[in-house]
Order: sequence, then C-alpha cells, then structure tokens
Amino acid sequence: MISVTARGKHASSGAGLWSSWPLPVIILCAIILRLGAVVVLRPTLESDPLAYFTMAKSLVEHGVLSDNFGQHAFYSAGYPLALAPFFWLFGSSIPVALSVNMLLAAVTLLLVDRLARVVTGRSEVALLAAAAVAVWLPSIWSATLLAKENLSTPLLLGFALCAVRIARGERLLLHAVLGGLAWGAGLVTGGSSLLLALGVALPLLTMARLDFRRAFTAASCFAIGAALVLGPWFYSTYRMVGTPVLTTNAAFNLYLGNNPAATGRFVSIADTPLGPGWNPTRIALGEIRNARRLQEKAHDWIVANKARAAQLGALKLAYFWEPNIPDSTDFAESKSVAGIRLIEVAQYLLIIGLALWGFRSNDVDRRAKHVLAAMILGFWLLHAAAYIIPRYRDPVVPLLIIMAAAPVAARLRIRMNWKNEDAV
Repeated sequence: MISVTARGKHASSGAGLWSSWPLPVIILCAIILRLGAVVVLRPTLESDPLAYFTMAKSLVEHGVLSDNFGQHAFYSAGYPLALAPFFWLFGSSIPVALSVNMLLAAVTLLLVDRLARVVTGRSEVALLAAAAVAVWLPSIWSATLLAKENLSTPLLLGFALCAVRIARGERLLLHAVLGGLAWGAGLVTGGSSLLLALGVALPLLTMARLDFRRAFTAASCFAIGAALVLGPWFYSTYRMVGTPVLTTNAAFNLYLGNNPAATGRFVSIADTPLGPGWNPTRIALGEIRNARRLQEKAHDWIVANKARAAQLGALKLAYFWEPNIPDSTDFAESKSVAGIRLIEVAQYLLIIGLALWGFRSNDVDRRAKHVLAAMILGFWLLHAAAYIIPRYRDPVVPLLIIMAAAPVAARLRIRMNWKNEDAV
C-alpha cells in the first residue's frame, strides 16, 4: 500500500498539482475533441446507426419501436430509448442525437472520476483516469456515431460503482437496487452485459458465508432493481412480437459466429449458408420464428463440429484483446486516418500494460480489484459465443484505464514527495 507519509504529510503537494486541472475542464476538453471529430468525420446514417435513429424516431412519431427493416426487437432498445425523449423535445435529427452523445460522454467521465475515487481514495487517480478516457480515441469515434456503446459504457461504470459499494457493504440494500437497475438497463442496451453480474455475485457469495440472510436480502434487492427495468421491456416485446425477449438479435449473432463460414470475426449473413433467400425468408417467418431458426442452425452446427466450435471460441477470446492495427488497405483509403489509428494502437497497448501493473499493485482496494476483475472476465467470456469486432470491448476499457491510472499516479506522487523533501 502507499506509505503513510505519502497519504499524510506530503499528500497536499500532489493534490495541489491536480486541483489546478479540475474535472470540469477535462469534460469540456473531451466534448471539444468529440465535436471536432464530428466536424472532421461528418458522420452519416447507415447500418446500426440508421437502425437506432429510426427506432427512436418511430417511437416518438408512432408510439412503437421499429427499425428501418420494420423489426421491433432485433436491435437492442436501450440506446434508442435514451434518444427518444430528446427527439420528442428537440426533433428527430442527427445533431440532436450527437448532442445526446456529448451528454453521455460527460456522464461517462463523471462516473470514471467517481469510480476511481472510490476504488483508490485518490483524487489524482480519478482525474488522471478521466483525462485518459477523454483522449481515448475509440471513445471519441463512438461519440461521432449513433452507437449503443455511448450508453452501455456509462451504465457499466454505474454498475461497477454499485458493485464495489456492495462488496464493501456500504448502504448495501440501496446499492443493490441501484446495481440491479444499472444491470437491467445494460441488458436492454446490449446483451453482452449479462455476465457483468459476476461483479455482484462474487461479493454476495463471499458475504453469504458470514451472513446468509444479509446476502440473500441484498440479492433480492438486486433482482428487484433488475426486474423494474426488464419487466416493462419484456412486456413491451410480448406486445410487439408475441414473445417476451430481450432481443432477437442474439440468435442472429450466435449464428454468424457458429456456421460453416464463421471465422471468429464478423461475416455477412450473405456469406453464410442461410444467405440465399435471407430477406424473403426473414420477412415470411417474422422475428421470433426467424430467431429460433437461427438459434437451431447455430446449435446444430456446434454439436456437429465441436472441435471447430471450440477453436473459434478460443480465437474470439484472443481477438477480443487484439490491437486494432490498420492494414495496407486502410492506409490506401486514408493515410491520415490510418496514422491516427496507429496512435490508438499505442494508447491501447499502454493501457493494457499499465492495467496489468495496476492489478498486481496494491494501489487499488483489494475488494474493488476483485469486483472489476470479475466484471471484465464476465464481459470477455460472453463474447466467445458470437463474433468479435474491435468496438465490442470499448465499454470495459474505462475500467482498465482506472486500473492503469492508479499505479502511475502513485509513482508520480511518490516522486513529487521526494522532490519536496529534497527541497526542504
């Protein structure tokens, strides 16, 4: 742990440095960077962003979620539901949606700051982590797009904050309910949040060994919080598609990751055995029956090709952490964008290396370290089921950044204290 001297007598010298660079300034700079990226990249609506935009617009104008293909529960609903109130107030437009992204970026930085303070007790760690997230290039790219990661990231951070509080037994029942709400909202925003629940399950299981009734009560409160979010959504999907489901997209992704054409990365449905006649069949079957068909096809392939399925699962787990290195095609399309992506690779490798150092150091509360590790592990393992694209790991990177910032800030603080002692 950090020495008493560093925490006590000379701690104010470090605080003085960081207090000159407050969180509001970091948030303002982050928003300016993201607005600059919007001006340069000039985002357009296509693919997933078009679907999310259409869903939010449809909800405001017609009272029902419906994407550009007429589907109600294929794309995760959380992000469009977050856009809808702003569309209702200010109109359905790209500038309004991007303004929501800026607001979500600010919330993300506030939560990074708060979580880092809770797990380390250090304001300098919190500000360093917030500054790192502010300049983390994938988070800047996401803010220029109508992407669900803009919402799933702050929800994950909010859940992590509650999970750490639960592990410490601080206002247990309140944080259990709030954690359930955050987890449920995360599931509606993206099914990959499912195994984040390990971050709460681990401390509750530990607690149950000493006080089963207290742990059971907390688990019940967590379930109530989750039900308050998931219950209305399941009822909505029952009304829209005839069956209560989280999303019909899960079966689609499962099939893309488990079929004769699967590689572990994204492949188009057109390149799979179900590609011929895909749209007519999808329309004829409807969302639920088509999802069941995809799930059955994926299951049949896995059973018939166990070794290949296991190999693909291992590849996906490796691809999840693979740096997003631009290739020759990327450089041919735009040398400037590819060059910036090389900076992203350098950022990423630095974050990974420092985060591993952080997990091995004593600069983070032990219980918090276990909670964050369980969340990252659960989020990672779930992605072995479908396929991998680089942005899928974006929501957990702020947790890694917090872990990376802790030992760096501690070493900087110690060096500053040494210099102050030498000066005296």
